[in-house]
Amino acid sequence: AGRAGGALPGEGASTILQFRGGDVYDPILGRTYNEIAGEARSMHKCQGMSQLLPLPSAGDNPFGPGGLRGYRLRDTVLPDGVNRQESEPFDGIDTRLATLAAYAGATPPAALSDGLATITRLVAEARAALAAGGSAAAAAPLAQGLTAVRALRRDLPGMGLSADARFEIDLRLELKEKQFAEALVAAADVRLEAIANDGLVVPGQKVGVRLLAAARGSVPVDVKARALNGFAATDAEGGVIPDDARLTAAHFRRGPDAARYVFDDDVPFGLPFRPTPYTATFTLQMAGVEFPVTVPVEHRTEVDVFSGEKRAELHVVPRFAVSASPAIVVVPLATPGATRDVRVTVVNHAKGPAAGEVQLDLPDGWRATPAAVPVAFSREDEAITVRFQLSPANAGALKPGRVTLRARVADGGTVYARGYQVVEYPHTTRRHLLRAPEVVVNALDVAVKPNLTVGYIMGVGDDVPEALVQIGARVAFIGPDELAWGDLSRYDVIMTGVRAYERRADLRAHNERILDYARAGGTVIVHYNKFEFNEAQFGPYPGRVGRERVTDENSELRLTEPRHPVFNSPNAIGRPDWTGWVQERGLYFFDMSTADPRYRNLVEFSDPFPFNQGAKAGALVEATVGKGRWIYLGIGLWRQLPAGTDGAYRLMANLISLGGR
Repeated sequence: AGRAGGALPGEGASTILQFRGGDVYDPILGRTYNEIAGEARSMHKCQGMSQLLPLPSAGDNPFGPGGLRGYRLRDTVLPDGVNRQESEPFDGIDTRLATLAAYAGATPPAALSDGLATITRLVAEARAALAAGGSAAAAAPLAQGLTAVRALRRDLPGMGLSADARFEIDLRLELKEKQFAEALVAAADVRLEAIANDGLVVPGQKVGVRLLAAARGSVPVDVKARALNGFAATDAEGGVIPDDARLTAAHFRRGPDAARYVFDDDVPFGLPFRPTPYTATFTLQMAGVEFPVTVPVEHRTEVDVFSGEKRAELHVVPRFAVSASPAIVVVPLATPGATRDVRVTVVNHAKGPAAGEVQLDLPDGWRATPAAVPVAFSREDEAITVRFQLSPANAGALKPGRVTLRARVADGGTVYARGYQVVEYPHTTRRHLLRAPEVVVNALDVAVKPNLTVGYIMGVGDDVPEALVQIGARVAFIGPDELAWGDLSRYDVIMTGVRAYERRADLRAHNERILDYARAGGTVIVHYNKFEFNEAQFGPYPGRVGRERVTDENSELRLTEPRHPVFNSPNAIGRPDWTGWVQERGLYFFDMSTADPRYRNLVEFSDPFPFNQGAKAGALVEATVGKGRWIYLGIGLWRQLPAGTDGAYRLMANLISLGGR
């Protein structure tokens, strides 16, 4: 092995370099394992993950400056705390197979200890054979190891173990049995496939499935049997999805009483997805042992000419997938007679023509026009969107509060009222989240200055524009051309969306036009940005985005300028408007400690979280710019509005009402 800072291996060497910090360079792969892990990390679609790949780090390897990533112990209840002498998370944890005997007590049966020792010895022999003679040489000791695991599992009932000990030991040996089978398949260079002719299936549908087995190595392999699992009926061509098949979806859901997720009881804890019931089992024989190998039934698709093949397990979907929008309808009490659009989209997943009738299940006091809409489909995957006009049955009797309406499609005596959201990226397989086609209708005491037009510069994506329309504003999206040379004076307010300065190069390039708009008397509202905002001076005066946030959605607050119109007109903002919030108050506040004094802080939040104590400024900041205003909005209204938070709508109405001539 090489050493940190040392010379590179000479010509013809096959050395693996071990660097300080545990990183290993593999000359075949041409990268360290840390770099490979960094590439995987760069594909995470969540906040806080850098998309830049790690570079070699000076002092950790000989390739120059960069950043080496790894884990660091941050907290522990074990002796010595974070100063424990550990190099990896598994230090001090006994991972030997022989440790399973401890479940049997201080004096485990000799047969148990001997059986575990035999399995351990055969694993070592398989590793030695692999190193000496390649994968095929490992087949014989692996087959013996599989036989030894089966024998030990068979003999457990006669060893006098307690029920708990037997359960714990057998549970882990069952996993080892599967791992031995997988290792045998790898050693024999066997490829097993179960390929379906459809990926989105409905209950009762016949699915064609091809079962393929190929052995590319030198180990003789015999396929003794093949079978499909999970189907209501099977034949040589495929299987039938059961009539009562569960819709394919995540096995967790948001809890109703707290910010947490609840897992389905029938899925083993810790699995990222519910195991598919649609599988194929190949019974193989090699090296004198017979064993089953089960693989999921998958569907292959050609995404496009650039992306190549994608695979996914079978997804059971409703015959009619139903979705409704918008997620929330706000009906201001000041204009209760105004109608609101509710749109229902139906996707036909039947294998051919289909028809049904779309209706809304309305709460008392509301009506929809029309009462029902027929839909007719000519083919699979066709979608139809219908529109209903929603209004209170008696506008004069409308009271504040919220109700929920649901969309459904009726086909004879069968009603369909489920839809789904697809979660998929180029490097991940397709997954579904089930969604109920529901719309929350909120009768709200909110007013906004009449005839306001908001120019919106969309950032990474949010639902604020739709919320602005709900409270009575007109919204127009500002594109690159208009931002570069269009007439911005036609807008009463210009609002930049969440992290717009990160995503919109045209906004960064033409930011001075936004400031000129404010100087001429316009109102600019900037939703929160991350540190890309600090790469130039985008505000009207020197100032930066900081790291402050308030994580408790119920945290206390203090209005530093309570008479400011943003808290008084046209809606008087009181304590009830700060209740019922979700997840947090806000994040990435403006850094008032370094900001130009011309920035005025309008509100302070106090987070009760022990590690974030103290009043936090910068959540709502205003600066006078010429004849106009520039406002930084770190308060998470972009999160509160789609959640239906009443106070967020009233505060947003006041913010945009600062504009206008």
